[in-house]
Amino acid sequence: MSRIEKIQQKLIKTGVDLLVLREQGNIVYAVDWDKPLSGILLIPKSGDAKLITSRLEGIKLPSSINGVKVIKTERGEKLLQRVLKEVDKGLKYVEFDSLDMNYVLELENELNILIKTKSKIVSEMRKVKDQYEIEKLRKAAEIASLIAREVFEELEEGVSEVEVAYRYNYGVVLKGAFKPAFETIVAFGENSYDPHFTPSSRRLKKGEIVLLDAGADYLNYKSDLTRTMVFKDNGGGNKVREMVEAVEEAKKAVEKIASPKVKASELDAVACEVLAEYGFEEYFVHGLGHGVGIDIHEPPSIEPSSNEELRAGNVITIEPGVYIPGVGGVRIEDTYLITDSGLVKLTF
Repeated sequence: MSRIEKIQQKLIKTGVDLLVLREQGNIVYAVDWDKPLSGILLIPKSGDAKLITSRLEGIKLPSSINGVKVIKTERGEKLLQRVLKEVDKGLKYVEFDSLDMNYVLELENELNILIKTKSKIVSEMRKVKDQYEIEKLRKAAEIASLIAREVFEELEEGVSEVEVAYRYNYGVVLKGAFKPAFETIVAFGENSYDPHFTPSSRRLKKGEIVLLDAGADYLNYKSDLTRTMVFKDNGGGNKVREMVEAVEEAKKAVEKIASPKVKASELDAVACEVLAEYGFEEYFVHGLGHGVGIDIHEPPSIEPSSNEELRAGNVITIEPGVYIPGVGGVRIEDTYLITDSGLVKLTF
């Protein structure tokens, strides 16, 4: 059974006549396509699904993808104008994955329909990966891991953060990825204090922290990892070594309990307990992790406020970190698959 058919079954059960998808990740997932897609996907509770896309984007697409009819706008025609032509009249309940109110109100007025709510149908399906998705995620993880290792092995004094980021980005493409999974983070020394630092022209010196946060996009599926080291440690970085030890121990403690039915918030709490033993809890400034798939950040969110339980088939990151002003930051991150028998590490 195709993903479109599975979605249609859920529409029937919930009394929804039409699902309108606008988010690229949801469209790619529903169509089950290995390349980027953009536009608006219309999935009725019965009959053919239609992808409405611009003439520009439609040039590279076939007339049908996995049973989904591809409809290209006419010259000068807006996507919404075409959607209004393609939606069957007489529909009552319509759900959207993204609530742009101007867009929703125009559909309500033009088609006299009742907008039911923001849909969770596709986002819930995406949480649990099938075997085909897992294989692509494994490959994305392999590419990121190999290139991260190569980049660290080739570090030399005087290289800039931007140069290291370029080496990584170039390397993952040569290994078969579409592109990096997100903007690669490379930070030296105290720059590593900023979890979302943008690489600069700063050049590497002996004894400095090197932090690399990166991933790979393989056939639309992402990986995510972070590696931290001290370059040519000259013995002066006792504080940093303690930070690394604390983060590693926190990560190991989480790995031991991560399994189906464990709440995401419990994982975060375990990491915080370990960091507190080292006196570093106040320096842990972000959530412990997140889901990974077509998008780099997907449910489930691994953070204190999350009540979600892990499920077999979830792919998540675990990424404890410690960030101390004037010293820098240490973060160690890997991507994992949750299985009925425990945790499987995808990155290495």
